[in-house]
Amino acid sequence: MTFVCFFLISNVVKKYKQQLGAWGENIAKSYYQKLGYQIIAQNFSTRYGELDLVFIKANKILVVEVKTRSSLAFGFAEESISRNKLQNLRAASHIFCRRQNLKPEFKIEICVVEKINKKIKILCFEV
Repeated sequence: MTFVCFFLISNVVKKYKQQLGAWGENIAKSYYQKLGYQIIAQNFSTRYGELDLVFIKANKILVVEVKTRSSLAFGFAEESISRNKLQNLRAASHIFCRRQNLKPEFKIEICVVEKINKKIKILCFEV
């Protein structure tokens, strides 16, 4: 009985995290579109991982890694980006550019979407 209960709870938590992540990506996408960026890819998968959002503006590529938080209990979202994650983002971005026949010139940003106490806060960090 305990195993079944744990399995059900872990599935609920996983689904909640996926929904929160998708919500954060949509908020970030709208934010960048309001800044004049055009979305050219979302959830682009490579062997190095997934690119959450890829935009273009004035022929410049912007790759955005979105981190969404509903609590600061586990620290700041931007602190969860490791050096290895950044290397994988760069490698995945190069693959994206190659597959799309684009110059491998891009900028990477981390977009943190926080929804704490019903207030939404967006923070962006260039890496």
